[in-house]
Amino acid sequence: MSSAVNEVSREPLTGGLDVLFVMPHFRAGGAERVSLLLANELAARGVRVGIAAYEKKGEFLDRIDSRVRLEEIGGSGWFAAILPLSRLVRRSRPRALVGVMVSCNVAAVVAGRLARTGARIVLTEHNQVDKSADFFGGNSRSYRAIPWVYPHADTIVCVSDGVRDSLCRYSGMTPDKMRVVHNPIVSSDLIDKATQPCPHPWANDPQVPLILAVGRLATAKNYPMMLRAFAILRRQRRARLLILGNGPVRDSLAALVDELGVADEVEMHGYTSNPYAFMSRASLFVLSSSWEGFPTVLVEALACGSPVVSTDCPSGPREILVDGKLGELAPVGDEAALASAMMRTLDAPPDREALMARGRSFSVEHATDIYARLLLGETAQAAP
Repeated sequence: MSSAVNEVSREPLTGGLDVLFVMPHFRAGGAERVSLLLANELAARGVRVGIAAYEKKGEFLDRIDSRVRLEEIGGSGWFAAILPLSRLVRRSRPRALVGVMVSCNVAAVVAGRLARTGARIVLTEHNQVDKSADFFGGNSRSYRAIPWVYPHADTIVCVSDGVRDSLCRYSGMTPDKMRVVHNPIVSSDLIDKATQPCPHPWANDPQVPLILAVGRLATAKNYPMMLRAFAILRRQRRARLLILGNGPVRDSLAALVDELGVADEVEMHGYTSNPYAFMSRASLFVLSSSWEGFPTVLVEALACGSPVVSTDCPSGPREILVDGKLGELAPVGDEAALASAMMRTLDAPPDREALMARGRSFSVEHATDIYARLLLGETAQAAP
């Protein structure tokens, strides 16, 4: 298990880094989680890793290995981050500069080229770029910059085939510089946490099936559709729905829970540092998203042995669930179809060992092997 953050012993960001990640913050999110898993695993292998963040804040701060060096560069977005990041790159001289999410990808390219240190610039794209850009209404400067800036990166890592295709559509780029690498997700720490006690009474009641959802309470996740599907299911059988996560649409979801008359069977539990103890005890895990990049939570649920139902959204669920062989896929936005898939899976859950084997194939170690070669070359060794 990685060492917790320790600001006293943590070394400052000085020269001789191997890899410098650029992140907006350390708040709970899928891209943040997998990036920290990757940084920690590289550091455990002796790679000298740093993280430059717009803000050194968030629930995941205590998940960072103490060998990973941190620096807050300030700013509220990529434009404000360019000059301080460029100065940091000149000072720390990383062999590879890695952007995480669109804003930091743009900042990494511009700052890396300004620094003129020869650092390899690798971007990581975690979401459906064209759909996210449509959601922001074209008002995001970072999304507007993608067609002009991304071609100047050395490599762009896309977390799924669908994310690669989305980026090509939006940017007009060919996939020549793009590489599909599935996220590093499942670690020994996750497996250990899945066996820990779960304090919630619903997770320990064998009489009533527990349906679980995990993720930020945001528009892309389409929780209203999940709630309506659950209300349909609830009219036919007993069940409870527990949602782990926080986000901007919480109040509207609470109002919908009351409107649907399921307040006694639905709880929005908020953020928890160990969702895996819930996953390993859930009767069913549900993802209702309208779009995703590569939904980490689906892999985590499988690794914990939870049966899964998901929308067939772009992109990731179909790849993860092997075209529906390991979990039903329902059309996006169709609550009746989702409710039917949920009921069928509760009645006839798939083989738990097959689910766990699929989930654990997305190991941190395997993905880190690929990233190490991309970032540091074929030898994948830290500099002497």
